[in-house]
Amino acid sequence: MTRKLTDRPTPSGPAADNSTPPVDGTRPGDSPNAITGHRPGDTDGPGTPGPRGITAQRAPAGRMLWAWLRQELTLLLREPVAVFFSLAFPLVIYVFIGIPYASEMLPNGARFIDVMFPALVGTVAANLLLMGLPIYLSELRMRSVIRRYRVLPLPGWLFASATLLSMLTLVVAACAVITGIIAAQHGLLPAAGNWRFIALALGLIAWLSALGFLLGTLPVGSRTIQALSAVVFFVMFFGSGAAAPVDGLPQLLQDILEWNPLKQWFDVMTGVYAGLELTSTQWLRLWAVLPLTVGSVLLGLRFWKRA
Repeated sequence: MTRKLTDRPTPSGPAADNSTPPVDGTRPGDSPNAITGHRPGDTDGPGTPGPRGITAQRAPAGRMLWAWLRQELTLLLREPVAVFFSLAFPLVIYVFIGIPYASEMLPNGARFIDVMFPALVGTVAANLLLMGLPIYLSELRMRSVIRRYRVLPLPGWLFASATLLSMLTLVVAACAVITGIIAAQHGLLPAAGNWRFIALALGLIAWLSALGFLLGTLPVGSRTIQALSAVVFFVMFFGSGAAAPVDGLPQLLQDILEWNPLKQWFDVMTGVYAGLELTSTQWLRLWAVLPLTVGSVLLGLRFWKRA
């Protein structure tokens, strides 16, 4: 257990020279690091005696993660324009596409807004995790921030977890905004609380996080990452039929877009939410995303270690 500096006897009297620091290089006012829990003069690694002969103790992982998460959230909120665009993008789609046709009944017997709601929720996650996360990671890499973090006595998974959790916090906030608006204006179907719909939404977020992590760790410049992430997002978004039907495209393009992972997620989520019939082929195509997710994580970790 680390001994407190306040437990040390303090010299008193005229002979005491308070301006001279102790031999261990610290002063009584020194405080532990906000994330690691280390004090000045402690060693970087736990379990090894420091200059004072005191074993440095690392703060609990939960405390370090919470401190780092607050730091990442603060950095994200310092870019209000980017945050506003992330929250406003699905609202723009809803205003110009959802509101005019919200109450129309489709041939499959569902309301237009009920078919559109899962796509809006998925668009929120895709926008932040396929564009916001890769751009943020690339900027950290280009500024050598990741290398500087590596010299700290912190597990690498803490930094990655805090970065991802801060982005997921924005995802939850944006989803809450669009869900609240649709619930107040049109009402939600009971399937919104169905465990299958919730599991599909969480699976979509996990896949988007893996793909966004891979895009952000690619060994190219930050401007290239920005362009690449934008292309990936908009091609997958418009190719999913969330903004406009793809039935009018040539048959060859329609066949190719059937393998668009984002379209597969939206189709299955819409079917579960609106109570539409789903084929076994749609479920099998969705399971095909699993190896893509695992491959994105493994390849992203390889690039991350080289950053």
